[in-house]
Amino acid sequence: MHPEEHFQNFLTQEQLADQKLLLMISGGVDSCVLLEVASKVLPVEKITVLHINHKTRADCDKDETLVQNICSTKNITCVVKKLSTPNSAKNKEASWRQQRQKLSAQVAKEVGATRILTAHHATDLVETMIFRLTKGCGVKGLSPFDTSTKPFWKIPKTDLIAYAQEKNLKWHEDESNDDPTYQRNLIRHEVLPALRRITPNLEKVFVRESLNFAEIQEYIDLQTQTSTPLELTKFVTWPIILQKNFLRQVAKTTVSSNDIDDCLKWLKNNPSGNSQKSLGKTSLKILSGKIVF
Repeated sequence: MHPEEHFQNFLTQEQLADQKLLLMISGGVDSCVLLEVASKVLPVEKITVLHINHKTRADCDKDETLVQNICSTKNITCVVKKLSTPNSAKNKEASWRQQRQKLSAQVAKEVGATRILTAHHATDLVETMIFRLTKGCGVKGLSPFDTSTKPFWKIPKTDLIAYAQEKNLKWHEDESNDDPTYQRNLIRHEVLPALRRITPNLEKVFVRESLNFAEIQEYIDLQTQTSTPLELTKFVTWPIILQKNFLRQVAKTTVSSNDIDDCLKWLKNNPSGNSQKSLGKTSLKILSGKIVF
């Protein structure tokens, strides 16, 4: 399906055709296609572009200028924000992600946008699912995309490149995408080509499986929805996957498998009254045979 058709279907499905949207545009081919498609489908007054300059490469300023020039040509409002350098090199990716989320939410509120859209595509989905599998992620981690913000999530990157070439679009390649010190680049340049020799239509398969995992997770979540307090005798009769999912919901923050296993061991050893256990940002207590949190 053509990217413009995908985008139009997305707007209809998400009921966004009459809403104001904030587009995250980096200057790469994916986001430049998103900007081009949105400008063809929507009135320009419904679109605001946010470009975030990471200031990490000499070409970052060129990316900024490119995006501003495209927006100027199309008479689309463009907002530019710059990120601060994280204090710790180890946590820089997480810091940048948090800054992007904060800035985009702030700009969306300022311009009255009801949804923030990104140009993540099906090839990104494949890379993300493989990356998470190598780290350990559970069922929930295998449906990693918020599809309500990603109109191209079912489209392979090759289709976006073909569209960009067909329309003679301008974009900038991020040289860091070829840097082998980044683990995702190893997946992109070494793992995916090998997997394509086994499954040529890799994106189609991963999109379908991502939907399957989302449906499984939705069912599991429904089974573990319960009000507090929860009878401990009832909890211990649940299948282990429901027990673990319940504890991850209770924790509210991401916790390790070891933390979950340790908490399960505590619960299954029939802890005495008034004993308690911390899990993430939640304190669990046993009162009168009930789990209270």
